[in-house]
Amino acid sequence: MARMLQSSTCEEQRSVVRFLWANGHKPSEIHRDMRGVYGDDCMDRSNVSRWCTFFQEGRVNLSDSPRSGRPTTAAIPQNARGIEAAILNDRRVHLFGPMKKFLAGKRFETDVEVKSAVCRWLQSNQTDFYEQGILKLVTRWEKCVEKVGDYVEK
Repeated sequence: MARMLQSSTCEEQRSVVRFLWANGHKPSEIHRDMRGVYGDDCMDRSNVSRWCTFFQEGRVNLSDSPRSGRPTTAAIPQNARGIEAAILNDRRVHLFGPMKKFLAGKRFETDVEVKSAVCRWLQSNQTDFYEQGILKLVTRWEKCVEKVGDYVEK
């Protein structure tokens, strides 16, 4: 019986696909075996098939090819640790207060229900709600710069 892994990278899973593909396994078999090890974090069957095709065509690089356009995320460990530290060091920091009030007391059975509720909240706000929040950033940044980073909105 396989052990479940708690975390993995895309490159790690692609490497597993490449290894099993090279040993003659079919994409559906590869996906089934990987699902037993990676659980919900496993790449989907269509991506397993797509990567098998890439390897069949001679691809050896496991990393994503560079793409033009705006990056989809800036989530890097240093940023995550910095944000977490800022929140833990100052309990007065509250993210998305109005959204927190909107979701207060509601129960959700699935992540899909949470995402749906958040989308409803985002769509229910008028344009001026977002505009005011963005405009407040200017004065907050100015205060932060003036105080050399030693500033918290109260």
